[in-house]
Amino acid sequence: MSSFKTTQTVLFFLIFYFVYADVALSPFYPQFFNKVFGIEDLEYTAFYIFIARLTVVVAVPIWGLLSKYFEVKHLLYVGQWVSAVMLVGMAGSQDTQQFLLFTILLLIGKSSFFLVYPLLIELNGEGKRSAVVGAYHMIFHGAIILGTLSGAWIIRLDDPLLLFYGLAGVEVILWLICFLTLRKLSSRKKIVLDRESVHSTSKQVYFVFWIGLIIFAFHTANNMIRPYFTTYTINDFQLSIVESSILFMVPSAMAMIAYPVIRKVYSQEKVPFVFAIALGVLSISLILQGVTNSFIVLSIGRVFYGFFLAISQSALELYLFNKSSNHMQVYTMASSFQNAGLLFAPLLASMSVMSYNLAAPLIFAGAICLLTLIVARLTLFKDTKPQDQKTDVKEVG
Repeated sequence: MSSFKTTQTVLFFLIFYFVYADVALSPFYPQFFNKVFGIEDLEYTAFYIFIARLTVVVAVPIWGLLSKYFEVKHLLYVGQWVSAVMLVGMAGSQDTQQFLLFTILLLIGKSSFFLVYPLLIELNGEGKRSAVVGAYHMIFHGAIILGTLSGAWIIRLDDPLLLFYGLAGVEVILWLICFLTLRKLSSRKKIVLDRESVHSTSKQVYFVFWIGLIIFAFHTANNMIRPYFTTYTINDFQLSIVESSILFMVPSAMAMIAYPVIRKVYSQEKVPFVFAIALGVLSISLILQGVTNSFIVLSIGRVFYGFFLAISQSALELYLFNKSSNHMQVYTMASSFQNAGLLFAPLLASMSVMSYNLAAPLIFAGAICLLTLIVARLTLFKDTKPQDQKTDVKEVG
């Protein structure tokens, strides 16, 4: 295996591990806090998740700013060692205050992993950009599936805190692998601006604001359906917990299937059109899941939802990378908008359920996606015209 392929494999594995470790315990926090610290109040879980996500919102752009002055690999090393030490602290926590403090410090270190994705984009160049984005989403959703499945086993451990000692050991091993394989990797480059880049300060601020707002709305909509989905399907469709869990994971499986499509359909001139079509279908599939009384229609909605979720998110990320000259800083700022959406989504979901019913988050999410599509068309994609696309194709050819 060539040095470049080895480097790329290690970076993709870091993404897999980052998502897997984040997902494995997250669906079971209420059971975890009850078993380890004797806390039965569900409000503490909501508070814990809120603080965790707020930490990431603040930390990620700081790492992006640091990447302007330091090699990304060195920032990753720092993040890995911070993570290892904090995981040991979490394992030895005597109460929830200690556990929360070590969690905050852990997430500050872990946020350095958000630099891996834009680093892969830069290493592969424009020609392989869609392939990297497709591979990223396949690995991302594969990690979600495996993490969710293993989480049920983790929570049954006699002392779940021991898990964090194991994760600390994994962090050290990963640091050693990274140190040995990324030695020749350099993320410092001279930024070359062209007509496709966001080349002026005013344009960059405009671009980051609008794409950040669209990313915020997109992730708010697609995460507000998560907290109550299994309860909705169990209550309204009389599904078992196992059946509901399988239906919950269908979109992640469909996102992995979408990988070959993502690789083939994207080019710079097609991205706005692909995003519009995918988000339109995504919106309809969400509303359909919320208004139907048929299990078959619900299942079909989940299939379409997962497939076009991957397509629309990939298109949005490709547009971000295509239109930004500094991938690290722009992506990490955009990631803060994404995490702000993850912060806001459960609150909006709870409000919609209390005001209406368990199906309301799906319907509201579909409406938000439609609104997001309109805003994107009026802001980010307002200058996209068919004649411009034809010109681009001729120039490439």
